[in-house]
Amino acid sequence: MVFSPGFQVNEFMCAVAGCANPVCAKGLCRSHYDRDRYSGSPLKPLRQRMCPQCHTWFDPKRSDQLFCSGRCRVAYKRARDDDKSLPVKPETTMYVRPVDVSELESELVVESFTDSQVVEKCGGLCAKCHELVDVGSSGADGAAFVWKVPLEKSHSATLANRLLVHKRCEGGTS
Repeated sequence: MVFSPGFQVNEFMCAVAGCANPVCAKGLCRSHYDRDRYSGSPLKPLRQRMCPQCHTWFDPKRSDQLFCSGRCRVAYKRARDDDKSLPVKPETTMYVRPVDVSELESELVVESFTDSQVVEKCGGLCAKCHELVDVGSSGADGAAFVWKVPLEKSHSATLANRLLVHKRCEGGTS
């Protein structure tokens, strides 16, 4: 989830699908950025555990949640009161369910716009070095158009996601 360095994306939303929080760093909001730094992934792991009372699979909200509901927790406590061979805290394994990409990815949002609209939106300035871009030039000072957040991450081919940069800043020409 690391995006091209040097682009200011402070005024936009988090790149995680479904999150509408403002960007803090690296295209992520504060909570997703902290989770990415701590665990290596900005996404919450999808965990599953089997309830020791009713033997159904459930998604625990906390890592110490052993039962799928309060009803099962009380039923297990009553069963343990009757049968002392049952452990006080049953051992159940928590499994991390693999994330299905189709659940996370939204459809591509496409908006028609022209390069001149991108130049007008950016004021003719490079989004990386903030110097004037010579739109008519084909050299290093010429115009190049890049996605602020890559399409595979943002699923948004819109004018708001398009930036004007120099060819030298893009990395194409030195």
